[in-house]
Amino acid sequence: MSVRHVQTLTAYFLIAVGAAVAVAQPTGVTGYEVISIGVAPGRDSSSVEELDDFARVVGGSGSPFPTPVVWVNGQLLIVPTPEGYERPQLAGIGSGGVVVGKATLIGGGSVFHPIVWTATQGIHRLGLLPGMSRGSTTCCDDARWPSLVSGGYCFGAGDVATLWTGTRASQLSTQASSVYGVNELGHAVGSAYNVQNIQRPVLWRDGQMIDVGGEPLDQSGGASGINDHGEVVARLTQVGAFHWSAGVRTVLPAIGKCSALAWAINNNGVIAGESNADPRCANGQQHAVVWEKQGGQFQLFDVNDLIPRHPGVRLVQAHDINDAGQIAAYGENIDGDGRGYLVTPYRFLLSDPAPGIAGQPNTITVTGLLPDQRVLLAYGTREGAQKIRPSCPGGTLLIRDPQTSPIVRADADGVATITVNVPNAAHGRTIRMQAIAPSECEISHTVTWTFE
Repeated sequence: MSVRHVQTLTAYFLIAVGAAVAVAQPTGVTGYEVISIGVAPGRDSSSVEELDDFARVVGGSGSPFPTPVVWVNGQLLIVPTPEGYERPQLAGIGSGGVVVGKATLIGGGSVFHPIVWTATQGIHRLGLLPGMSRGSTTCCDDARWPSLVSGGYCFGAGDVATLWTGTRASQLSTQASSVYGVNELGHAVGSAYNVQNIQRPVLWRDGQMIDVGGEPLDQSGGASGINDHGEVVARLTQVGAFHWSAGVRTVLPAIGKCSALAWAINNNGVIAGESNADPRCANGQQHAVVWEKQGGQFQLFDVNDLIPRHPGVRLVQAHDINDAGQIAAYGENIDGDGRGYLVTPYRFLLSDPAPGIAGQPNTITVTGLLPDQRVLLAYGTREGAQKIRPSCPGGTLLIRDPQTSPIVRADADGVATITVNVPNAAHGRTIRMQAIAPSECEISHTVTWTFE
C-alpha cells in the first residue's frame, strides 16, 4: 500500500471517528479548512492581524521585527517599507485592499508614525493631531477608504484615541485612550481611563464616549471589536469576555474556569477569540474559539474540534472573522512552529476520486446537499482563496485558477455524483478538488489527490 493511500485512510479514519462523536457546530458549518499563510524568505514564523471579506490576510513574519505581509489568493506578498522609514508593522485591512499600520523613521528609535498602503494611491503617512509626536493605525473600516481609526500619542496625556478621515486626524477623547476597532459608520471601540484612573472598555458613537463595561466599575478592561450593527465585544479583568448591545452586557462562556478573550465580531453576530483550557490558566494552553447565539444564548465552539482533516495543527487564537465566517487565526503546525492561518468554514463533504487513476473516468461523490441542489467540481494544482463570484457573501473557493466540471443535481438524499474524465497528463500530479453549490455560495472541504 502506498504512503498516499495510508495517509488517505488515516484522514478517513479521523473523519469517521469525528462523525461518530457528536460535535456541536456553528450554524451552517460542518467543519473548517485550514491554510497556512506561510513565512517570508529567511523567516521561520508568521502571525495574523486581520482579514477582509475577500480572504486577504494581513500579518507579519518572523521576530522580533516581523516582515509585514499580506496573503492574497495563495500568495504571501511582502509589503514595501515606506521611503525614509524602517520597521513597518501592519494592523488592519479594509475590503478595498487598503492596509494600515505603522513604521518608524530611520534612526527614529521607537517613535512610530501612522502609515496607509494602497494599491492605487501609493503609501501615505497620516497627519497627527497638534502636539502629537507619534501615532499608529490599529484598524480600518471594512466598507470604504478613507475612514480609519487609531491610537496616537500626545505629550503629557498618554495615548489618545484618534479618527483619521483621509489624512485629517480628529481626537475622539480628551482622556488617555486607545482604539482597537471601527465599523462602517465610523463608530469605534477601545479603552479609556476614567476619573478614577481605571482603564475601561468604551464605545465612541456620534460624539459620545460610552462605558460598555457595566458593574463593577472598578474593574479594568477594553473593547476590541464592533460590527456594523453596533454590537461590541470586550473584556473586564474578572468578568472575562462579554458581548454588548444596546446597553445589555452578556458574559461569554469559556472552555474552563479561565476567562476568555473576544477579539472580533462579524455582521452575523459570530464572535472570534480564544479561551484557555488549562485548569491552572497556564500560558500556552489557549484554544481558538468562536461564539454564536443559539437558542437565545451564546454557545462556545472550539475551532480545533472542527478541523478533523488537519491533524497536527493546533489553533491558538481566532483574531478576526469576516462575514463569510472565515477566521484569521494563529496556531502551531505539526512541528510546533508558529503560523498564521486562514480558516474557512465548509458546508458539505467530498469523497476521494474513484478509482483515482489518470486516463480514466473518475467518480467523486458529494454528500450533505439539499435534494435537487446544483453542484459542480472545481479543481486545480495550487492553494488559493477567492470568491466563487463577486456577489457571493461567503463561499470562498480554496483553489487558485481552477477549472470546473459541468453542473449536476443532488438526488432526494442530498447526494450528487460527479464524473470527470481525468487525462493521462494528470498521472503523478497532485490535484486539489472542491465542490461548489454556486446558487447558495456554499462549498465542501478540499480533497488533495495524486493520480496514479
